[in-house]
Amino acid sequence: MTLALLITAVTGAWAQDALTVKELVPPATWATDNSNVTAADLPGFKASTLDEAKAWTGAPAEGMALLVYGFDGDIFYFVPFFDGTAGTEDKTTYSKNGLFVQLKSSVKFYYTAEPALTVAWDAATKTGIFAMPAFDVEIAPIYAKAAAFATTGTEPEVKTLLPAAAEGVIAGTDASLIAEGTGIVAFAGTSTEVKQGTLMYAIGTSATEAPALTAFSATVPTAENVADDGADVYVWYYIQGADTPDGEEATAENTFNDSEICTTPLKVTVLSNKFDIQFNAANANTIEAGKATVTVGGTDKTVTEGKLEGVKMGSEVKVKAKEGYKFRKVEVKKGGKPVATLTAAPTPKNYDPIVGDNLLQTLGAAEGGTLMYKVTKTNEKPTSTEGFSTVNPEGVENSGGNYKNYIWYYIKGDNTHSDSEIFGPIVVNVWVS
Repeated sequence: MTLALLITAVTGAWAQDALTVKELVPPATWATDNSNVTAADLPGFKASTLDEAKAWTGAPAEGMALLVYGFDGDIFYFVPFFDGTAGTEDKTTYSKNGLFVQLKSSVKFYYTAEPALTVAWDAATKTGIFAMPAFDVEIAPIYAKAAAFATTGTEPEVKTLLPAAAEGVIAGTDASLIAEGTGIVAFAGTSTEVKQGTLMYAIGTSATEAPALTAFSATVPTAENVADDGADVYVWYYIQGADTPDGEEATAENTFNDSEICTTPLKVTVLSNKFDIQFNAANANTIEAGKATVTVGGTDKTVTEGKLEGVKMGSEVKVKAKEGYKFRKVEVKKGGKPVATLTAAPTPKNYDPIVGDNLLQTLGAAEGGTLMYKVTKTNEKPTSTEGFSTVNPEGVENSGGNYKNYIWYYIKGDNTHSDSEIFGPIVVNVWVS
C-alpha cells in the first residue's frame, strides 16, 4: 500500500482527536541486522497525516527526535523535532543496525500508533467501562470460570465433595440437614485458606423445580422449621462465586462465577418429633387408676392403655405419685421396635460374572424385615439407604477389563422392627464382554 493510500485509510471515520505516539526501543538483535526498517517492525504502528504529525506536542523539550508517521515499503516518512519544535518533514530508509547505532546517540525515535484502549473495571457492579474511540473495536469479555467443589482421590476414583443429606434428623430441632464433612468448596488458586466461593442453600417443596435465587442463603439449613410430624424436604444448592478482592486486579485465581444450581436436590427425610411413653408397673394402669399423675411441659396429660403418645423431644415429663402413694423410684429406658436381624448373609457367584449379570448366588435371609441391596463402583459405604432395592444387583462397568463391584445390603424393618445397619461390602470381579 502506498503512503497516499495509508493516509486515506486513517482519515474520515478513522481520524483521531489525539495522536498516539510510541517511542521505539530497538531489540538487541538489530545491532547485527542490516535489513531496512518497515512498518511491520514497529509494534502497533498506525499511519497518520503530516499535519497530525507536525502538531505533536509530546516531543522532548531538549535534543533531537524523529517522528515516523507513514511508510511506503521500506521508505519511512518522518518529521524531525528540535528541542520540542517541529522541523521540515522528510523521508528516508534506515537499516535496523543503523537505527540501533543512531539511537545510542542523543537522537530519539518515535512513531505514530494505534491508540491504547483502557477498560476500567468496576468490581462492585461487575462492569467493564471504556470510552469509544473513533474507530471500530472488538469486545472480548473474558469470563471467570465457575466456582467448583473440592475433590479427593486420584483417577479413576476421583470423588467430588458435594453436599450430602444428613440422616436421623428430628423435626423442630437445630440439627443440620447437611451431613457433616460434605459440601466442600475448592480453594482459590494455590491458597489454602481462600475458597472459590460460598455454598448457598435453599429448602424447597419440589424435587424438580428449584426455589427462586433470592431464597438461597449461606446459612446451613436445619430442621428447626419442619413440622413435628416430620417430612421429606428438598435442599437445593449452588456455589456463589467469589468476587475480586478489594484493591486487587481480577485474575483466574481470585474471581469466580456462580456455579449452576444443582440439577437434583438433596432429599432429606426429617423424622417425626413425636415419641411415645409406655408406662410399665406392677399394675399397668396405675396412672389411669388415679394413683399418679403425669405432666408434659407443665400440662396435665391423660394416659390411655398405659401409653402416652406424641411427646416432643426435650419436653419436661413429670410423674408424681398422688397423696397416699409412694414411688420407690421411677426407671426410664429406651423403648421402641427391636432391630431386624440377619439370619443368613448373601453370597456372591462362584464365578466372575459379566456386566449386566446378577452378582449374588444367594440373597441371604433376615428376621423382622426384608433384605435390600445396592451395588457401587467404589469401596465407599453408602451414607443412606437411598437407591437400595430387593432385586439381585447386576454388575456395572467401571472401565474395560476385569473390575470390582461392591455390594452393600441392609434389612428394611417390618411394622414391628426397625431397619438394620448397612452391611458389606461383598466384592465381586466383573468382566466386560
